[in-house]
Amino acid sequence: MADGTLPEIETRCVCIATYGQAALAAMVSSHCSEAGVYFPVFEFPKIDVPYSPSSDFGKDGYFGRIMGDRAAHDINNSLARFQPDYILLVGMTENQKSYLRALLPAQKLIEINFLDDVPTRLPFSVPLIDPVRCKASQLNEGLLLAKFSQKPLVIDESAPALPAKHLHGGEGVLLIENDRSVSDIAAINYGFAINSDVVLVPPTDKHQVRSLPRQLEAWSKDRSHHEFAWAKRAASKRLPEVNLANYKFATFFTKGLPYGLFMGNVIPCSHVMKQLDCGLFITNALIEEHVPIGLASAIVFSPELFASEETEDVSKLLDANNYIVTGLVGRRATVKQLTNFGSHFPYDLMHICAHGGEIDGYFAVQEFTDRTGVSHKLEFYEVVGFSPAEGNMVDVRRKLIFKSLDGFPWMSAPLKSYPRYVFDDLMVATRNDRDSKVLRVPFESKIALSCHIQCADSIHQGEFQSLAGFGHPFVFNNTCSSSHEIAMTIIQAGARSYVGTLWSVGNETAKLAAKVFYESLLQQGNLLSAFFAMNKTITNNKYENVYIFWGLHLSTLPKVPVKSDTKIFASLIGLYLISLEKLDTTADPEVRRNGIPIARFLADEIMRRFTPERLKEIENFDPTKLDEEERAAPEAVDEFSRGVREIEIE
Repeated sequence: MADGTLPEIETRCVCIATYGQAALAAMVSSHCSEAGVYFPVFEFPKIDVPYSPSSDFGKDGYFGRIMGDRAAHDINNSLARFQPDYILLVGMTENQKSYLRALLPAQKLIEINFLDDVPTRLPFSVPLIDPVRCKASQLNEGLLLAKFSQKPLVIDESAPALPAKHLHGGEGVLLIENDRSVSDIAAINYGFAINSDVVLVPPTDKHQVRSLPRQLEAWSKDRSHHEFAWAKRAASKRLPEVNLANYKFATFFTKGLPYGLFMGNVIPCSHVMKQLDCGLFITNALIEEHVPIGLASAIVFSPELFASEETEDVSKLLDANNYIVTGLVGRRATVKQLTNFGSHFPYDLMHICAHGGEIDGYFAVQEFTDRTGVSHKLEFYEVVGFSPAEGNMVDVRRKLIFKSLDGFPWMSAPLKSYPRYVFDDLMVATRNDRDSKVLRVPFESKIALSCHIQCADSIHQGEFQSLAGFGHPFVFNNTCSSSHEIAMTIIQAGARSYVGTLWSVGNETAKLAAKVFYESLLQQGNLLSAFFAMNKTITNNKYENVYIFWGLHLSTLPKVPVKSDTKIFASLIGLYLISLEKLDTTADPEVRRNGIPIARFLADEIMRRFTPERLKEIENFDPTKLDEEERAAPEAVDEFSRGVREIEIE
């Protein structure tokens, strides 16, 4: 907002729209244009299978159900924090709505399926006086004008052309890559709520963005790599009439372009990932500012790979500012510890100091036969990590990056004509690859879209399903090339702000940069301001602007007046009880099997951290019940999945 006030969140209603229904979401949003108020618009994925309480691995639509269930739970968890009066289900199929109906209260749901329904189906009356008219091809331009005019939007193919920007002298500026998606609607709503200037620019070529990590790495060597020139030119052309020096901050909604780097970070620059649900990201970030949990808890992770690093300095700074620091350092910095603490332990921030970036692996060719007897050939890259598990078992973490199917590039037009069951059978085949022919050869170059965090025992690939026990922490991943694929997985898991590097960073630069960042952050609280101060202290030309900030400009870290573990204690107990309830009520054998180690980790941390006197405060706290749960847990569906806890497929 012009005066720096934090925008409120609309509570009369919110909108959940499906992929491809941006027009409906825009129409609804235009009726919710109260100054200084953000209207939440969430995007639900394209799912063509109905909800089922059981995951049923190997059944048709298994991965679709996983996507739908996760999206529904993420949205539900966000809505539970601010309790809107009504929830608009916009342009959704019956299959999609089935996931939300399983979680959301029926009396709050309102369905809107057609443009003409918008004015009549809203839970409040809106006069259609002097509406803004736009062509369907200028949907975002129309919504931009409608929001700042505080008028309803109407689609009219005879409407005149509208400008792709709204400049009115705001304190900040938003640049939005315009692909007429639901995420664009959420971004425009946010720009209006904070009263910033807004500029819409052409969408980014995803194939060009995919090659950025290697181009950035090559360019960083001598700043002259020719393949990188296109990106800088394209980004510079997108702000021809905008002088960033006139603003206090800039936020870029992008599919991967590091605009801050291209613009030299002349002002504080933040970025938001458009590949994810921008509406969910914005809403969660605003909730954390309005009602900060403030756990006073931090995790510092380092396998101590460097002779000199920032880990001790960061821990001391946090400790001196009343944060309780959990150090996963040296031999404790294992894959399992990073997964357990990163996913399930309550914390406000996590700092990672290790090696990172893209990594080598295998190139594989797998033949499989679908259910109709037709043979297929899948080509993919595979990155594998190993870590010790219970007894003599080993956890195997595989990331598959598909290259082609039957000779057609992955996600190319010819594959869109394949029946859905082919991809269901493909997924089953890749998980049970012992049942089909697989040829693997070592691939000793860095694999595009691979990512890792080096641990004491193996590599972690950022495969978090949630962070901080379903919280929304800040993550500083001070490893090489940590701004790309791994940033996306961590933000999707719940991080509200993330700092990473665009290419390989020198150890001394990384060490001093982190120290400056936390000194500034703990003094004044704003994450982007601390990031800006950190960038300005980097004097080595090779690493100038190596860091990137993913998040909103207004995000802060709560200040802690008094050191206390009370909130950590309460959060651990709450998470433990939730995990027990899930074990007791789920009908899904895979959820039960995977949920027991989580409950055991939480119980162990409770007993390790707190005295017997504190434990007496917990009614019926008896971790030995987990032994019974474990004995009663169903066996894995096959020998392969018995030793594999997670498989992530791109």
